[in-house]
Amino acid sequence: MNLRTLPIGSLFAFLCAATITLPSSSALLGEEEPEIAPGAPKVITNKKPSKSPDKDAERILDATPHTQESVNESPLPKFIEKPVSGEKSSIDTKLEKRKTLALALGGGGVRGTAHIGVLRVLEREGIPIDYIVGNSMGAMVGGLYSAGVSVDKMEDTALRGNFKKSYAPLAIPRALLVPLTRLIPTWPRKSYAGLVSGLRFERTLDKMIPPDKNEFKNLKIPFSAVATNLLDGKAYRINEGKVSTAIRASASISPILKPVEIGDKLFIDGAVRANLPASSARELGADVVLAVLVDEPLKKLPKKTFRSYNNVANRLTDIVLAVTDEHQLEFANIIINPDVGGISVTKDNPATIKRIIQAGEIAAMKALPEIRKQLNLPPAARLVDTSAPIQ
Repeated sequence: MNLRTLPIGSLFAFLCAATITLPSSSALLGEEEPEIAPGAPKVITNKKPSKSPDKDAERILDATPHTQESVNESPLPKFIEKPVSGEKSSIDTKLEKRKTLALALGGGGVRGTAHIGVLRVLEREGIPIDYIVGNSMGAMVGGLYSAGVSVDKMEDTALRGNFKKSYAPLAIPRALLVPLTRLIPTWPRKSYAGLVSGLRFERTLDKMIPPDKNEFKNLKIPFSAVATNLLDGKAYRINEGKVSTAIRASASISPILKPVEIGDKLFIDGAVRANLPASSARELGADVVLAVLVDEPLKKLPKKTFRSYNNVANRLTDIVLAVTDEHQLEFANIIINPDVGGISVTKDNPATIKRIIQAGEIAAMKALPEIRKQLNLPPAARLVDTSAPIQ
């Protein structure tokens, strides 16, 4: 099998659809939420988010047995000085606490590069980020950013195709070795099932992350990677140990990449249980959870679309992600959905990646007023044009 021609998202979608029983749903955002329509970025505000995660996203816990610094030990909250109205406003002041913000960055293959655009806008506009939780591509972008890797460097890496090259190297040498495993009885067979180990992918992350930031306890922003434990089928939040290993675990689409063993657990891609990790972000105790959803809105397609195997597989991916993300949306205060309609999870040519990143920027700009309002931040000094078309 040659992984250059294997659509990773397609195989994942087929396996998920064939083996996982998912809760039924009437719409992507549920019956009480506004519908996300294709063709434009959407910003949705949840007025009364749930205070605790539901049982389908349970057991979001530390994944390794050893103890390190807790992610909940965030820096002291910043305050904004606001004059009190009245005659003594020039002397007396009221300190209004700035609310804490957690980002929940969802998975979605190449569409997840929209997170780069979102982070670029938040950084440029001075929006403080207290926690980041990510799954799959969301874990990759969020983890690298938490370690101090710039959005420009991540964009350049994505445009050069380095993520893809490291994520799915050629399987031909491995295929040639298969007969040898039958001829040599002592050939080691203790590794877990998968076409590639994923070690090359992890080494690529190691090169990007500053050496002194590749441990969770040393990150600039508290970060958690969500992954699914094959042993009990539940989602876990990994926030201890080596950052690159946790990202690899969260992005290990089975059976393409081998499961990643961390402590007494065996992890694969978190999309199976919590593709949009909003409930995990809520558990961290942030006042405001901003979820970035990179699913393609489900819309009716003509029958002729499904004469292509690839289109059928991509459709399965969209359905699986839509259903798994539906129950996560209630845990977010603000949901932004960049316009990634019509983009396959595996289409990673430079022009497409640029379009996706720009879609993330536009969606984040549109959300800025609501973000500032919910965080008790002053409004921006300049007006923002969110109607600019994607080039």
